[in-house]
Amino acid sequence: MTGTSCPQCALYVKQITKLELVLEQARAERDGFKKQLSQQEREGKRSAHPFRKPDDQLKEGPPNPSGRPDNHPPANRPEPEHLDQVIPVAIHACPDCGGSLTDKDTHTQFQSDIVVTTVNRKFEIESGYCPCCDRRHHARHELQTSDALGAAGNQIGPVLFTMATEMKHDLGVSYDNIAHFLETYFGIYVNPSTILQAEDRLFDKAKPTFDLLLDALRQAKVVHADETGWRIGRVNAWLWVFSSPDVTVYAIRYSRGNDVPQEILGDSFDGVLIVDGLNSYDVLEYTKGQCNAHLLRRVKEMISKTKDADLAKHLSDLIGIVKSAIDLAERREDYTPSYYDRKASECQKMLEGWLAFCELYEDDELRKLAKHMRKHLQEWFTFLRIEGVPATNNHAERMLRPSVVVRKTNGCHKTLAGALKHAVLMSLIVSCEQQNRRFLDLALQLWRERDPGAIPLEGLPEEAA
Repeated sequence: MTGTSCPQCALYVKQITKLELVLEQARAERDGFKKQLSQQEREGKRSAHPFRKPDDQLKEGPPNPSGRPDNHPPANRPEPEHLDQVIPVAIHACPDCGGSLTDKDTHTQFQSDIVVTTVNRKFEIESGYCPCCDRRHHARHELQTSDALGAAGNQIGPVLFTMATEMKHDLGVSYDNIAHFLETYFGIYVNPSTILQAEDRLFDKAKPTFDLLLDALRQAKVVHADETGWRIGRVNAWLWVFSSPDVTVYAIRYSRGNDVPQEILGDSFDGVLIVDGLNSYDVLEYTKGQCNAHLLRRVKEMISKTKDADLAKHLSDLIGIVKSAIDLAERREDYTPSYYDRKASECQKMLEGWLAFCELYEDDELRKLAKHMRKHLQEWFTFLRIEGVPATNNHAERMLRPSVVVRKTNGCHKTLAGALKHAVLMSLIVSCEQQNRRFLDLALQLWRERDPGAIPLEGLPEEAA
C-alpha cells in the first residue's frame, strides 16, 4: 500500500545494499591486484629492471636538475697546437634572397679529423752465408714484424698489428670485425688468422717484460686483489687481478684458491694486500686490509630488509663507526701523530664494542655478519694504522671492468693458451695506461728485435697531458 512500509521489503533492501558494498569492495581489490600484476609484468620485461631502484627506495622530492652545476668549470675541447690546413669559407650574398651583405665578420672553427694514409713498404733484404756457422744469415730492419720470405713475404706492419691487438684485448672486438674494420678504413685486407698468429708472436716477445711487471708488483707497498668468473672452453675458470697504483697483472686460472695469489705475489711480498673477504685469502700470511665498501653495502642492505627498529639502529651505528674512521684517515695530516693514534685506537675499540652488543640480538644475518667481522677484526681498519692504505677495494674492481666488458661483448676463451695470452697482453696494456704511456711504443720496441729482452715501462716516453 502507498505510504506504508513492509518490514520484509526493508530487510531485503538492507541485505541488497550490504551485498553491493561487499561486491564493490571485491571489485576494488581485484582492480588493485590487476594493476600490481600488470606493473610486475612490465618491470620484468623492462631492460633496466635489474638496475632500477624499488619504488620505496626512490628519492622523494623533485629530481636533480640535469647538466653540470653552475660553478663547474667548462670542459671545452682544446684548440689544436698544430694546423695542417687553413680553409677560408667566404659568403658573398644572402643565401635566402641573393642580396649583398654588409657588416661582414670572420669567425673561427677548428676541426680534428683522420686522413687515412696507408704506407706500403718493400724491404730489400741482404743475406749472406757464413762458412764458420754453416748458415745463411739475413739482415733485419726495425720495422719488420717477421723474417718470413718468399710466398709468406707479404707482411703487415707493426703499428697495424698493435692496433689490432688493443682492439681485441682492450676493447673486446672480434677478429672478424677487426679485419672488416681494417679493410673498410685502411683498404688493407687482413685474414683474421693472421692477426691471431701475430698476437702469438707478440706474446712470446712480451714474456720478459711481463716478468718485470710481476717483480714490480711484488715490491709494491699496496696491492688490490679481486676475481671474477671466466670460462676456458666449457670449463669454469677465474680471472684474477692484482693491481698497485702503477702496475696491474691479470691471471686466468682454473683455481679460485689461495695458490693463485701465492703464485703471483710470491713468498717475499711484504706490502699490504687489500681484499674483499674471499676465504682463499685467509690463509695468506700477508698483511691484509678488508674492503669497507663491501661492508657498508652489506649493512645497508640488511637495514633495508629488517623491520626491527632496534636492529636497524644498531646497524646504523656500525655505518657511523666506519665512516668516522674513514674521515679520520682522510684528515690524517690535520692532526698530530699522538692525537691521531689515540683517535684511531678509539675507532678500533668502538668497533669491538659494537661487535660485543651483537650478542643481544637474535638475528641470523647479524650473527653471520658479526662472525665474519670478528674473523677479520684487525683487518677492517688497516688503513688507519698504515698510511697510504685505502679503505676500500674499489681500485681492483675498476681494474676488472675492462675484462668484464670483453667477457660481455666477445665471450671468454676456447683454449688455455688464448687465456694466458690475453692475461699477459692485457697486463701490459693496462699497466701502460696507469703509467701514462702508450702500449704502441712498447709494442714497437718488441717488434724491432727477433728476441727482445725485458723492456722497463719507465723507459717509454710519457703521453702528453
